[in-house]
Amino acid sequence: MSTEPGYEEQQDPGPPPWDWTGLPPDQLAENWAELAAWAGWLQEAYAPWVVLPDCWPAHEGLRTELRIFWYWHLFAVSASWEPSEALGWHNDLRSAAVAWRELAACRHEPPVRHQEQVQAERLARTRGYVMAALEGR
Repeated sequence: MSTEPGYEEQQDPGPPPWDWTGLPPDQLAENWAELAAWAGWLQEAYAPWVVLPDCWPAHEGLRTELRIFWYWHLFAVSASWEPSEALGWHNDLRSAAVAWRELAACRHEPPVRHQEQVQAERLARTRGYVMAALEGR
């Protein structure tokens, strides 16, 4: 702890607002409803840039990015007086929309046996590298 004048020990601010881990069920349901409404608005307001698959909630990476963009948008349009914040949001939105478009025609088919084997081998190799990093090699 510092003895400098004006020093105050900072408290842990907790998880960021887009991390919904541990939310009570009613709050989680409310957040999902608001995010779904915002994602609908986003597709309408930013068409043809933003095209999301109907199954976007099933894609963990996509739903996480959308939550982050949602909170960033709320900050950029209501809490920030910096035009660079809004411009940054729009610039990053256009970049992300290119990646999201690739999922727009996704199909939810179970992985074939070969895909499961390739994934298992990839995870095993990664574990080897993680262990080597932990050992300092």
